[in-house]
Amino acid sequence: MKKKLIIIILAIIIAVGGSAFYYNHAINSAAGTDETVVVTVDAGDTCHKMITKLSQSGLIESTLAAKVYVKFHPTTLKANTYKLNKNMNFKQMLAIMHTANTKYVVNNKLTVKEGTTLSQIAIDVAACLTKIQRKTVTPEEVLKQWSDTNYLNTLMSKYWFIKADTQKAGIKYPLEGYFYPETYYINEKNATLDTITTKLLDAMNTKLTPYQSSMTALNYTPHQFLTLSSIVERESLFDADRPKIAGVFMNRLKKNMYLQSDVTVNYALGRTGVKVSHKMLKTKSPYNTYLHKGLPIGPVATVSQKTLEAVAHYTPSDYYYFFAKKDGTVIYSKTYKEHQKAVKENKWY
Repeated sequence: MKKKLIIIILAIIIAVGGSAFYYNHAINSAAGTDETVVVTVDAGDTCHKMITKLSQSGLIESTLAAKVYVKFHPTTLKANTYKLNKNMNFKQMLAIMHTANTKYVVNNKLTVKEGTTLSQIAIDVAACLTKIQRKTVTPEEVLKQWSDTNYLNTLMSKYWFIKADTQKAGIKYPLEGYFYPETYYINEKNATLDTITTKLLDAMNTKLTPYQSSMTALNYTPHQFLTLSSIVERESLFDADRPKIAGVFMNRLKKNMYLQSDVTVNYALGRTGVKVSHKMLKTKSPYNTYLHKGLPIGPVATVSQKTLEAVAHYTPSDYYYFFAKKDGTVIYSKTYKEHQKAVKENKWY
């Protein structure tokens, strides 16, 4: 009997000790690796509600342990949007939201979308700067600095991928295609256009650097790599088609054929849309791939990493043509005759 009692007591001690270990581990350990996650504390949010939000965002491992912690350590949270990280533990995040630590408060957000042009980005950047500086900043002012030779030369000295070919005669905007598309958080109180530009180019540096060997294998400069990638970005609706479409363009380039990409004509005309008229195809521009063989003079849009990857590792094939149906499904053809048939049977615009 005495032996059984000892075993039961030991079991209880182990269970309690194990629970305590699990609790301490869940509260003091990070949920993952270095990854920024933005969460918002709305006015009136309780700690329990925020625990649910943190869990849904993958920031904490155990909602139970977090709820036990706030039960014995009650606190209040300040409404704000916070930039947290998966390498933080629950207590650190709670302290940030309790004090509204300005280091982690998101003051302004700038979203650069995939496949957008520099003139579109300039509008959003100008609006962001206007809010930060509390004075009107126009898109024209933004574009002027991004086209200034002296400013571009300073950027060339900082970033390996910005070279003299960004300033060729005929280039619409030297930094077109060089800003990486994602959401940026501008926390600096006195942020300038250079502050934002640096964030955009730092992100591109991170994304583009792994593809240096791919550029060498293709015998492409960063400018050429981004140029082809930007065309693939605008021509692709589905991720599965990106490497295939890149492969079609590679085949045409190797055969010294015209790329004949409608998106390059649209860019030359400063328009969007699907239908491109015969008159538009004759637009005199170094971007028009119906009039000029090879790659156009520069990128036509922002480029996502999935497209950089698709161009770096394009799908080899015997296809030289493709046509997108109304639902986005792409028909690939080996000959012009096959392509004409596909267009005739499926043209929707």
